[in-house]
Amino acid sequence: MYNLFELLKGIEYRLSEYKNEKIYVTGVAHDSREVLPGNIFICIKGKKKDGFSYIKEAEKRGARVIICENTYNYKLKNAVFVTVKNIRKTYAQVISNMYGNPSEKMKIVGVTGTNGKTTVCLMIAAGIKAAGKKCAVIGTLGAYFEGKKTDTDTLTTPDPELLYKLLKEYADAGAEYVVMEASSHSIELDKLEGIQFACGAITNLTPEHLDFHGNMENYYKAKKKLFERCDAGVFMIDDEYTLKMYREAKCRIRSSCSVEIPSSDYYCRINFCSLAKGCNLTITHCGKSAEYFSPVPAEFTASNVLLAAAVLDCLGIKSADAVKGIASLDNIPGRMEKIGTDGDFEIYIDFAHTPDALEKLLTGINHLKRDGQRVVTLFGCGGDRDKSKRQIMGKVASALSDLVIITSDNSRSEKTSDIIKEIEKGVDKSKPYLIIENREKAIEYAVDNAAEGDIILLCGKGHENYEIDMKGKREFSEKEIVQRLLKENK
Repeated sequence: MYNLFELLKGIEYRLSEYKNEKIYVTGVAHDSREVLPGNIFICIKGKKKDGFSYIKEAEKRGARVIICENTYNYKLKNAVFVTVKNIRKTYAQVISNMYGNPSEKMKIVGVTGTNGKTTVCLMIAAGIKAAGKKCAVIGTLGAYFEGKKTDTDTLTTPDPELLYKLLKEYADAGAEYVVMEASSHSIELDKLEGIQFACGAITNLTPEHLDFHGNMENYYKAKKKLFERCDAGVFMIDDEYTLKMYREAKCRIRSSCSVEIPSSDYYCRINFCSLAKGCNLTITHCGKSAEYFSPVPAEFTASNVLLAAAVLDCLGIKSADAVKGIASLDNIPGRMEKIGTDGDFEIYIDFAHTPDALEKLLTGINHLKRDGQRVVTLFGCGGDRDKSKRQIMGKVASALSDLVIITSDNSRSEKTSDIIKEIEKGVDKSKPYLIIENREKAIEYAVDNAAEGDIILLCGKGHENYEIDMKGKREFSEKEIVQRLLKENK
């Protein structure tokens, strides 16, 4: 049982009349169908439904307390009515209070940005672990602590019920740090209300999720809100939006990072980068330099290493531990993940699913490839998502590849053929490209027709082990498909 007034700590609210001085509840629900006797029912307003419409149903199921932004004109028989200003902030704070505000017992690091969040989080966590500290990670790949996966949620940032439950578990298990990805959706929807971050970081900001945010300015504002909750902020300033954010952020301590601007607080110089040997770079800060190495074979790796190193420095982790930890990450799932072929061509799986990510990936590969090597790019675009990027990605892939194979990628409720038509609008018709709607058959074509020296890039799905179409969600592992094809072709 929970004391209602303990759960409402830190929240401005107005309470309807009640008979008892103390009110106890059994838990919290935001779906009326999941309300249990004695629960709080929180009326969340979504895009299609408003919890306000389900108050009577929630009371019938035994709700003891109803929390809502609106005034409710009907008299509740057994439930107490609570009115608040912001229901989503209230929701997150109530859940955090219910779990004893676990984030206060650890140092929390939040990483946001369009691309690179997962890699940067894993690099930060590796540096913390190299320093002998216990660290959990929450993000696109799931939630991990002490080498064990503790959650399989597919959201980049879990909803409050799961997020604060995980944080409590980690705090109880002795975690000292939690490094988590902070998606723009989670920030905009106030899922992180109960967390004060020791450090926040942003990788970059380029067009993405505009189907949700509407335009870049709203996307920018959502990301910027993270730094209102941070003691310190670390910013890659190599694009216009992150530079603007660095200048406008309200956090107490701000640090700039750049691979282009030597006067930034943390500056990175690439010494060498190759597909075979990874990347070696030098990071300079306050007149001191340290050499870092990452096995991830891509030029954009430098930005990820730089940001991770700056965050680790902000946390007080010694550079020697940061260097050791980052160098230990030799194969990040779905991030320039190399699949051994035992042949004369190479295959990489990468999560690049935005125009910027695809352009950086292909530009880097073209810089690193040997004379005569072909770049074969296989990709698609997601259905029911930002349509504006489809033509742009077609243009990018066509301009920077020797062969493009356009295929499916989580078409959801849309026809794959319709998505492909939009991608095709950006393709240079004078350059080689193929359309193979079935992604497995597209991969099979790329592998079976690989020429000597080919660099085959399977882009968009990365770590995902599923495919979503009109029929629903099904298992789909690119790695397993490639390994099966290679075995059959021996």
